[in-house]
Amino acid sequence: MTQFTDRFVHANGLKFHYLDWGNPEKPPLVLLHGVGQTCHTWDLFSAAMSPYFHVMAFDQRGHGDTDWATDKDYSRKTMVKDADAFTDALGLKRFFLTGMSMGGANSLSFTSNHSHKVEALVVVDVGPRVEKEGVKHIRDFMSNYREFNDLDEAAAIIHKFNPRRPLEVIRKYTCVYNLKQLPSGKWSWKYDTYFSEGHRSVDMKQMHDELAAEVQKIKCPTLLVKGGESDVLSLDGVKEFQQLIPGADFSLVPKAGHSVMGDNPAGFEAAVRAFYQKKGYLTA
Repeated sequence: MTQFTDRFVHANGLKFHYLDWGNPEKPPLVLLHGVGQTCHTWDLFSAAMSPYFHVMAFDQRGHGDTDWATDKDYSRKTMVKDADAFTDALGLKRFFLTGMSMGGANSLSFTSNHSHKVEALVVVDVGPRVEKEGVKHIRDFMSNYREFNDLDEAAAIIHKFNPRRPLEVIRKYTCVYNLKQLPSGKWSWKYDTYFSEGHRSVDMKQMHDELAAEVQKIKCPTLLVKGGESDVLSLDGVKEFQQLIPGADFSLVPKAGHSVMGDNPAGFEAAVRAFYQKKGYLTA
């Protein structure tokens, strides 16, 4: 796998951690992970894209090795400001943007409000319409499993939640990059406990209406990727997305749930690569 470099940059009052995958002479590609994840969520995709792009994946506020917000402001509006400040701090005038779940919603809002910065957008398994039960499934997992006795226990529990990934992959990568050891010796997630304590109650209709109003302003080439087995983004959600962004491309990746790029890395890469080739950003 192509080697990355861990870097830090100050933006919007916080210190952000990000992975720089090299090739700075290539077009920049910025990646935004989902809730409870880290920048390492994108490692396989980043390695695959690094020959063609200058890939930068950053930990969003309250996640990974980025600072937590002392005021507990994890609103989409503030996270969009983070992305704007982060890309400004790196001197990125125009770039490719990809986001998954929470990061996908943030990417949609960012693109709507900063269209001059985004060359093309890839959104992974999210849209203005998401399914309540699918979202609840994820939140229940985050709330019910906050600490683990050891990494083997953590891997077993994560594998039960998402059996699409091999247990050894979860143990070697997911646990290593997404967990931290506590003074007690137990292990916990590398994100602000605010996300797992039920404080982020969301009015689904309000979220839908606000994001839909932003999404319909997007004009750049856009690809929506759905996991074939996802319970978060439905085909009705896809239909609405394409009505809001006429001409948006769509790809359904089989053998994948909500976290498409981790469940079926090859399928996800193929979908994005085909989109970039179709739009003339990559040659076959």
